[in-house]
Amino acid sequence: MLLKQMRYFCAVVDAGGFTRAADEIYVSQSAISQQVGALEKELGVQLLNRKGRSFTLTAAGEHFYRRASRILDEVDALQRETIDLAHGETSVLRFGYLNRYDGWEVAGAVAAFVRRHPHMTVESFAGSHDTLRELLTSGQVDLTFSDRRRTLHAEAVNLPLFMGYDYIEVSEASPLARHETVTVADLNGQTGILIAAPDQEDVERTFFQDTMGFHCDVVFARTIEEARMMVAGGRNFLPIETRSQEKRSGFIIRRIPLNDVNGDQLRHEYYAFWLRERTNPYIEEFGTILQELFSQSNSPASSDHTD
Repeated sequence: MLLKQMRYFCAVVDAGGFTRAADEIYVSQSAISQQVGALEKELGVQLLNRKGRSFTLTAAGEHFYRRASRILDEVDALQRETIDLAHGETSVLRFGYLNRYDGWEVAGAVAAFVRRHPHMTVESFAGSHDTLRELLTSGQVDLTFSDRRRTLHAEAVNLPLFMGYDYIEVSEASPLARHETVTVADLNGQTGILIAAPDQEDVERTFFQDTMGFHCDVVFARTIEEARMMVAGGRNFLPIETRSQEKRSGFIIRRIPLNDVNGDQLRHEYYAFWLRERTNPYIEEFGTILQELFSQSNSPASSDHTD
């Protein structure tokens, strides 16, 4: 089976006919017909149900078209990457990260990757959980760093990184600052700050209130810096997760562990995600760098789970 046969077959399906496909890829109709026929003969299966000048895909044809399209995309990407490397031209890795994570590891991974590959650039996009999932599945980013909220993505690599511990940050002037720990129930009637883009506010509010069980008002910030300015005002609290079990105290903001009703600190799993069909050595290496940086933590954070 030749790549040319796969390309011709996919071109016919994409164009909706042999004549239009021939015009689009500048070959004769007979050449395309011969190659598609040879492909079916080699596979020993019928891919197209021909009806005069029209056709429909068989079940086998639909499967072959989906897989072949992905393979051809990967072949094209491999060709571009190889040529870029040979000519020292700039390539791009697109990376999405959770907008509320507070830690140095994400920036550290970007810096480490670029040091290893000076011919490449990393385009970074901050977003909420669902924004990152949409960017990944639509192909707008190559990989993401995010928390786990649902069943792990069956078509993605789910690389475990660490277990994040839940806290709230409050102003030292807030009555909550006197607590050594708090529960969700302790925050009833308070106002929580969530970080989300305008089109993700409803999704984040639903997760916060219905899934996490917070029975309180919500206000929104666009960045973690903006959220902390709101905390400094003394009227709100900021839910936050880090990989270490440490309190942060100061003259402005205090970090307090968020516990469940049994007194155990709430936790969430964090992963690097990327689509299996888009895997390449650069994406895998960036994921490995993230894993190595998070493994350097001295905290009892865990990465025993898979997404």
